[in-house]
Amino acid sequence: MPEYKWRPIEDIPEGLYTYSDPDLRALENEWQEIRTKTSDEVLERILTEIKREWAIETGKIEGLYTLSKGITKTLIQHGISARLIPQDSTNLGPLQLTELLKDQQEVIEGLMDYVSQSNSLTLHYIRQMHQVFTRHQDSTEAITEDGKRVNIPLLKGDWKKWPNNPLQDDETIHEYCPPEQVQSEMEHLLALHQEHLEKQVSPEVEAAFLHHRFTQIHPFQDGNGRVARALASLVLVQTGDFPFVVKDDERAIYIKALEESDKGDLTNLIEIVVEKQKDLLYNVLRKSQDQDYQEIYVNFEERVNGYISEVENLRKEVERSNKITEIWKQSLNELMAQYEQKIKKDGLLTGSLISHFNENYRQVNTNSTNISLGATPQIIGNVKIFNFQIRFPNQKDRYILDVKVSEIVDGEIKLCVLLLMGSNGQVIDSFETSSVKDFRLADFQLRKWFKSSFGKIVSDWLNV
Repeated sequence: MPEYKWRPIEDIPEGLYTYSDPDLRALENEWQEIRTKTSDEVLERILTEIKREWAIETGKIEGLYTLSKGITKTLIQHGISARLIPQDSTNLGPLQLTELLKDQQEVIEGLMDYVSQSNSLTLHYIRQMHQVFTRHQDSTEAITEDGKRVNIPLLKGDWKKWPNNPLQDDETIHEYCPPEQVQSEMEHLLALHQEHLEKQVSPEVEAAFLHHRFTQIHPFQDGNGRVARALASLVLVQTGDFPFVVKDDERAIYIKALEESDKGDLTNLIEIVVEKQKDLLYNVLRKSQDQDYQEIYVNFEERVNGYISEVENLRKEVERSNKITEIWKQSLNELMAQYEQKIKKDGLLTGSLISHFNENYRQVNTNSTNISLGATPQIIGNVKIFNFQIRFPNQKDRYILDVKVSEIVDGEIKLCVLLLMGSNGQVIDSFETSSVKDFRLADFQLRKWFKSSFGKIVSDWLNV
């Protein structure tokens, strides 16, 4: 008796037609703003690495091959090549593995081109994807009518001719769509997909829906998981997001979400799609932002080196130059080290705003005349107030950064307010976020604000 008996695919529940994750939308908006200011070279490098990761992971999670994490990272960074794959890092020969990886890379490259041409999803394109996926696969398993497992030639780009119902570890059978009903079910799936596009179902819901209903049909003899993840990726890429990358070490929660979807609950699968998109968007935003930080640091370092060079010249001309040199070197080097620490930290909101200010700002040399921090944050009700002061040579103003973080309940920051003030108490700039559930979004927003405000102070000082 099958544990899961196949039934025709169904539409999404009515409530999902209007579901949209607010934090994902906010990250998407941040990305749309940043990408217009990011060079084509940086954008191409970021996207190339994402496509390589997708090509590698989509086969790993399906058990098509094994590949160590270290070599996976190498291939993502340097490209898919047999010469980069040691024999002991995979269960296949490097050449055979490279053939499979390049087939999968061709699929994702083709998918991006397909989307760029504003093409609609068709059965022909789905079969074409499968043909490329399985180019270097010649056979697969099938189950005969009397239950025997046999090896058969793999039909590439064509619907299955034999049942492909897998036997589970507990000896139960998971039924997929019978071969004779595949064509009608696939036509129904694309009709529902088109209806969802017209009703503007959110990309995370549609990606999860298309992925699950396709796997429910399992139209090909083998390779259905790879095609399903490609279809989910197509939906996301069409709306300006990134391909759906699920890693091998996430397989357990991924399979569990698909099993819950079999029971009619798409929630967990939607959540996986959302979280994977947030991961990619956040990493891309950080990479883009790090480019800006690097530019600021390089300019800052050049100016500091210039000042040190001037001091060295003074040393040759002034009798008390040794003392002057040491004073200036110490002051400038301290300031450079402190600023470098700010811009090279992993983030101003890594895990928790409170822990960041405790862990990082307390590392600042409190004996320095440039930067100081109040010994203990002031607590008023459920609000913690941090006081951070910055003073630069040649400026009378003392800059104060007040950080107010309300109680964090169930992982949600209820309110975070930062005020940058001059010595006269006048607010120069401020940052505020409320009800941010995703720390990564708050992290990016705060980093952007801190860079623009703190960076302006440094620039003003350098230009004095």
